[in-house]
Amino acid sequence: MFGAVRQSISRKLVLGVLVTTLTTLLVASASMLVLDIRNYQTGWADDLRAQADILAEVTKPALEFNDTKVAQENLLQLRARPLIVNAAIYRADGSVFAAYGKSPLELQRLPKRMPRAGNTIDGGQIAVATTMLRNGDLIGIVYVEAEYPLMAQVQRYLSILGAVLLGSLLIAMLMSSWLKAAIIQPVLALTAAVDQVIRRRDFSMRVTKTTEDEVGVLVDAFNGMLGEVGERATALEQSHARMQHEVATRIEAEEAVRQLNNSLEERIRERTAELEKTHAQLRQSQKLEAIGQLTGGVAHDFNNVLQVIAGNLQLLQMSLAGNPEAQRRLEAAAFAADRGAKLSSQLLAFARRHPLQPVATNIGRVLRGMDELLRRALGESVQIETVVAGGLWTTLADPHQLENVILNLAINARDAMKGDGRLTLELNNAMLDDHYVLHEPEVTPGQYVMLAISDTGCGMPPEVVARAFEPFFTTKREGEGTGLGLSMAYGFVKQSNGHIRIYSEVGSGTTIKIYLPRSMQPEVELPNLRNAPVVGGSESILVVEDDLAVQATVVDMLQGLGYRVLKASDGQGALTILQSGIPVDMLFTDVVMPGPVRSIEVARQAKQMFPAIEVLFTSGYTQNAIVHGGRLDPGVELISKPYRRDELARKIRQLFAARKESAALAPAAPATLPAPAPACASAEPVLTASAQPKSILVVEDNQDARTMLGELLLLLGHAVEGVGSAEQALELLAERQFDILLTDHSLPGMNGLELARTVRARGSRMRIIFSSGYGAPETPGLDVKPSFLPKPFTLAALQKVLEEATCADGACG
Repeated sequence: MFGAVRQSISRKLVLGVLVTTLTTLLVASASMLVLDIRNYQTGWADDLRAQADILAEVTKPALEFNDTKVAQENLLQLRARPLIVNAAIYRADGSVFAAYGKSPLELQRLPKRMPRAGNTIDGGQIAVATTMLRNGDLIGIVYVEAEYPLMAQVQRYLSILGAVLLGSLLIAMLMSSWLKAAIIQPVLALTAAVDQVIRRRDFSMRVTKTTEDEVGVLVDAFNGMLGEVGERATALEQSHARMQHEVATRIEAEEAVRQLNNSLEERIRERTAELEKTHAQLRQSQKLEAIGQLTGGVAHDFNNVLQVIAGNLQLLQMSLAGNPEAQRRLEAAAFAADRGAKLSSQLLAFARRHPLQPVATNIGRVLRGMDELLRRALGESVQIETVVAGGLWTTLADPHQLENVILNLAINARDAMKGDGRLTLELNNAMLDDHYVLHEPEVTPGQYVMLAISDTGCGMPPEVVARAFEPFFTTKREGEGTGLGLSMAYGFVKQSNGHIRIYSEVGSGTTIKIYLPRSMQPEVELPNLRNAPVVGGSESILVVEDDLAVQATVVDMLQGLGYRVLKASDGQGALTILQSGIPVDMLFTDVVMPGPVRSIEVARQAKQMFPAIEVLFTSGYTQNAIVHGGRLDPGVELISKPYRRDELARKIRQLFAARKESAALAPAAPATLPAPAPACASAEPVLTASAQPKSILVVEDNQDARTMLGELLLLLGHAVEGVGSAEQALELLAERQFDILLTDHSLPGMNGLELARTVRARGSRMRIIFSSGYGAPETPGLDVKPSFLPKPFTLAALQKVLEEATCADGACG
């Protein structure tokens, strides 16, 4: 073994030195050979080109004077260069002027055509062609071809390199022998010592140190390692006994693991069942979400239809107050409309699209306030028991919607008990921990307020419980229920970030538990508007509604309550009315509006122009404009469609009452400073009817602007007729006379100026007022000076231009 190791190391060292040296020399020799060949080639080419250039200079006069003899003598001088085999002088037209060949055969090898300037190498021949110029013009070409003894040069160079390589290899072998004696021998001594230690396991032996270089350091390290290994070998033997004990302990543990694995299959089955249950709950949740999106979209259009029906029915009830038969039929229709509104509200609640107004609520107070309502709804045969735990937390919820949920669940319980039994309402604080929510993927662990509603009814089988929250699913007979009570409760709880569960057993009754998250805010008591009186007022309200049927119904309801009503069909029309300067106390606008100006932008600009204005939104299906996370934005007031006349009246009076309370609580200005004037107050005249009413023809192609302007003129006491084009105006003027023509300058077809010229040409003396948003128009060809009403205009500007027209007629003092 020792001899094999020694020979292997020596061989590797010698081979390494020789291969390294040989490789280096070969690479260097190849590089030098390539460089020499290039230098040899360049030198030959330069030398031959110089010879050609000399020949061209001495031959140029002979070529110009067509002296062939002199040119031939010049070429014969090339015989002094034995390696030049042939040469020729070509005229500019390509013909040979003079030629030279070392032999007849070489003379025949001359190119038949005039070669191009430059040099070429072909095997063992090199040729150079140089031009002869006179004043920049080509007069001829000198061609010289010579032998190119490249291989002789290469052979010479290789013989020299071979001698150098042989000498270098001899030197490398001497160096490897020296390295073998200086380095390998001490290493072999260490190898022999290692072999002896392994064979005898005697860690006390040491290697003798012979040098102080790196090999000596290696010997010292090896001796030190032997000492440390010896100590560790002793420690290893001592730990052997301990290891045997550990092995015995491990065997016992492995036996325990085997016994545990025997029950693993059962635990996997249990876990699989839990996962299947969780997946089933997730699929049910996704199913309910899809149904909710569908029902929410249906409820949107349904609410607009119901608003028109219910509003007109209430107006008819007021108009037909003395007709009992009509009242009976109207009450039946109104009951059906209310039922449809309730269904729509339940659909929106299930779809989580009902805009909630959550406040910190004490559910115990809500239950106490519903006591009389529940007793009337459930009847005397149902016993009601309410259990409220002490220290009940508050929760962030919409109390009105919570009342609806409790009432619907109580009515479901009454039907399940066939009108006779006990209903228990239980309230307490609850904690849903991580273990509970592990099986409820949509529930967040934390503190909740738990409301449990239990009945003593017939109960439900598991397959019914699994579908209980689906809308329109019911086990009642046709006509006894809609199947929306539980689905509405489900949607409300989920929208309130809560959790709802059903516990039921056939023959033992049902318990529905609602968990609403705890709120750290103090309780907020909302005013009860149910018993508030239905009264109107004299304030001005701007109604913004794109559905014309709904708009007409709402306008009639508000006018019937005594309010002064303005109307617009989109946001731009609403802004036009607001910018006109007419006082507006409330903006009553639909949330979803067509056109570029949204209802939120209208409300924002209205607040800027009239800081004291009240804003009330309405919608049958709110979008994210005022609702985020299923909850109304702070400070937003909303009445959902369809609403009754009394609900709208109470809501409006509530907002106006709140404004008066805020104004009363506002701090008074310091006595040393003048009180600031209300916004827009200094610019607004008192709205009074004109002392001299006029008949005015309004010509405006924008319907909203035309309607708004007509209403303003009516409020000022004038008689107004409006048309959308100049052609319609001319037809009307042929039948009737007017005092003033108020026309937009830019009209489709005939413009306002052409209309005024036509009117004056017919002999009419009516005053002309132009309205435009592009500055005062030019009026060439008009025989009367018109007045100008810039857009957008204020009420003051409108009154002023009307006064100017009146004074122009001599009506002013």
